[in-house]
Amino acid sequence: MKKQKKSFDSLIEPINNYLESYHSEQRIANTKAHYSKTLDCVNALAQIFEECLSYGNFKDEWDYDKFYEFLYGPELIITSIKTNCGYKLGIDDKGLYLSMNLHYSENLRYMDDKYWKLLLALSDFKDFEYEEYEFIRNERRNEFPELFKTNKSMIYRIMRKYIFDFTETHSSYQPGSVGEFKIIAPFNEDFSQSVKKFCETFKIMYKLNYDLWKITDLKNKKTATGDRY
Repeated sequence: MKKQKKSFDSLIEPINNYLESYHSEQRIANTKAHYSKTLDCVNALAQIFEECLSYGNFKDEWDYDKFYEFLYGPELIITSIKTNCGYKLGIDDKGLYLSMNLHYSENLRYMDDKYWKLLLALSDFKDFEYEEYEFIRNERRNEFPELFKTNKSMIYRIMRKYIFDFTETHSSYQPGSVGEFKIIAPFNEDFSQSVKKFCETFKIMYKLNYDLWKITDLKNKKTATGDRY
């Protein structure tokens, strides 16, 4: 990552040190030293996330003391205590990334147009990626082949997955996520701009999941008091 803003040098250095170690023989020859740099890198990712928390001023508590190390780098696991929704902040072959799934996606049918506009606002950010999870049985795909011949619209693909999940009758079928939403910060991007982008997009991601969670939360509260939703 490029050093563009002095205040972020303490975060850039451990990330660059990790990348240098990853691409050197030290990763194999001195695994202990590489693991130490991995932990320093994860700590830097945690501090980036704390910038997101400061920006969003969320009324929530967070668990972000766990990480996984994948082929290209570590991934910080972030969990909202209030909503139990998860997010990921990590490093891959393209750069740094922030990603999420839509939890409680069964509540998408309750969302108004403002919700979908917010999702489109997320997709307008530079280096946004949407990866559809197409866990739809071949029998159903073959039943409606025309519905799978176009994939241009993100909203269409989300609702296609949602509707197929909602109408699935096979006893062994388990509805899955409608996909992963990811923001990439390329390695050559100004680091301060990367942090700014993560702050802005995480606030949107949280809102998207919060609105879905709130429906389930209200249902649970009404059930507890004997009211009907």
